[in-house]
Amino acid sequence: MLAMAENEQSATLHPQENIRKTQNALVLVVDDDDLVHKLVQKILSRGEFDYAGVKSANEALDFLEDQKPDLILSDIMMPDINGIELCEKIRFDDRFNDLPIIFLTGLSDMDTLSRAYSAGGNDYVVKPLRQVEVLSRIKHHLSEYRRKRESEKRIQTLNKQNESKTKFLGVASHDLRNPLVSIRGISQYLQSEQFGELNESQKELVSTITQASEFMLTMVEELLDVSMFETGQIKMTRSIESLQGLIEMAITLHSASASKKQIQLGFVSKTDNSLVNIDRKLISRVIDNLVTNALKFSPGETRVQLILTSDEKEVWLAIEDEGPGIPEDEFDKLFKEFGRTSNQPTGGESSSGIGLYISKRIIKEHGGDITVENRPEGGARFTVKLERAKNE
Repeated sequence: MLAMAENEQSATLHPQENIRKTQNALVLVVDDDDLVHKLVQKILSRGEFDYAGVKSANEALDFLEDQKPDLILSDIMMPDINGIELCEKIRFDDRFNDLPIIFLTGLSDMDTLSRAYSAGGNDYVVKPLRQVEVLSRIKHHLSEYRRKRESEKRIQTLNKQNESKTKFLGVASHDLRNPLVSIRGISQYLQSEQFGELNESQKELVSTITQASEFMLTMVEELLDVSMFETGQIKMTRSIESLQGLIEMAITLHSASASKKQIQLGFVSKTDNSLVNIDRKLISRVIDNLVTNALKFSPGETRVQLILTSDEKEVWLAIEDEGPGIPEDEFDKLFKEFGRTSNQPTGGESSSGIGLYISKRIIKEHGGDITVENRPEGGARFTVKLERAKNE
């Protein structure tokens, strides 16, 4: 410990005690020279900084076990563990990975200074120490340190708020789902006229209710998916499935919607092995989203084609349409949460802007990818890439 002059405040540290006496920034000085400690202590007092001093790297590490300074001034040349080695040890501790460390050194060779920076040092001051320079460096790095910490706190606050929003979204979506299922079911029952014959006005009204409830139910389910992904609650149950089988099922399910718009919905398989290790329900959701999207933005009397190909490692599903394509400056909107392009559905359908975002998340969870491009002959092509199931 330091032997200070009589009547001067002792710098001897007692790690079990909290040496912070003011709201000033605390600077830990690590140097084996008593004169350096005396000088730096005076400089720090003039800059309204609190001082703590130790004479070796080991004492500094002991100090850091109990207290966290706002900045460290450390000599480079010290017995046993030098300042560069001390800096490396400090940076290994996550508590201090961004703590400002300024070296005090009588050395000016570039090799030593390069090693000091590589070890995690922020700056250096060459001895003999000058008050203006020392205070200037300290104030600069403390300012940067505080700015960074404030930014991190703001980010943490925003993350907490976002987490609360996501949880609320999940609860609200879950609670809305059952009433919407009931509304859709009742409207479909009325639409079947088993309850009684409907006149044209009633048919139109019931059809509107059915369409609205189906759209709302789809949106609620997508919001529930968003909530589960954001909170890490999505649990995949994988099994070996034929991607071709899921595609054929989607073609069957969407054939009526395609016929209604006079769109030719086709499928071409160019592989004899489309086995993939997937969560069947989630991947079916992706195929459904992409086919729905293609039909939604395609004009009548056009074609939507699904093309399945593969190689030894991967399987690709391409969904091609003959619609307007994607505006060149709007590609970045496609897979963002609630992202929409300027294109409008061609049949008055509604769009939440969530389906593609969810699809991207699902495929990423499977270790695959979704890409999109405009076709030279017109229209857009969405391509899903998945890893082929490994042979047992």
